[in-house]
Amino acid sequence: MNWRNATRVQLCEIAYNDSEAPITHKRAALEELQRRQRPIHPKINFRKKKVYPR
Repeated sequence: MNWRNATRVQLCEIAYNDSEAPITHKRAALEELQRRQRPIHPKINFRKKKVYPR
């Protein structure tokens, strides 16, 4: 199963409610839910700031 294409409802159903799902599927669904909760890092601007002469 492609876990990235699954909806959040499907992942929660497999991870928590499906008693007949194999443990490997439950683990993969939980990992995908955790991956989706990671914070997205903002872009960092590496341009040099202009320094004016003194």
